[in-house]
Amino acid sequence: MMMQFKATSSFTKRKTIYISTLAFLICFLSACSSAPKGLAYYLLHATGDVSYIQGDAKQTIVLDKITLPEYLKHRGLVYQTSDTNLHISTSHLWAEPVDEGLTKSLTGALAVKRVSLVRPDHYASEESVHMTLHIDDFVSTYEGEVVFSGQFVITRASGENTPHSFVFTSPLANDGFSSSVKAMRDAIEKLAVDISKAAVPAG
Repeated sequence: MMMQFKATSSFTKRKTIYISTLAFLICFLSACSSAPKGLAYYLLHATGDVSYIQGDAKQTIVLDKITLPEYLKHRGLVYQTSDTNLHISTSHLWAEPVDEGLTKSLTGALAVKRVSLVRPDHYASEESVHMTLHIDDFVSTYEGEVVFSGQFVITRASGENTPHSFVFTSPLANDGFSSSVKAMRDAIEKLAVDISKAAVPAG
């Protein structure tokens, strides 16, 4: 009778361990399936952007500084969800800092207009125009558009400073961050038009 009880008790323990292990595996697999998907990275500039050729440029602009709002200093892409709220993604990230991507994108957009945008540590003649760029907002919104606003200041060799404010909007073709990035590139191209007009002498 005692042997039968021990055998039954041993079987019950094994069954309990088996059920516990199975339950753990089910929970683990369930957690894995509901875990966040991999991170997505985005480039603000297009890899096919035209690079400037110094000899073909009709004007050289030295970009002295770019200032960004705090929310653009994060690696996560930003979406404005209401008049007062912003959402910073933790899974959709910039592949490089926004100011670096903006510089590359603006360089390509200006190159099409035969304007060379260079950094202060690059060679530039004394006749070069200098520029600072201050960004107030650069964000896709719940209204289905990207808003790009701020000010750029052109400084000529004579020391004359000319500020230019800008506000551009670009509609989103579709939902999602990929569409937002494309609309941002379109807004940068609009800024390049204004900069080239302000920096290149007429005639």
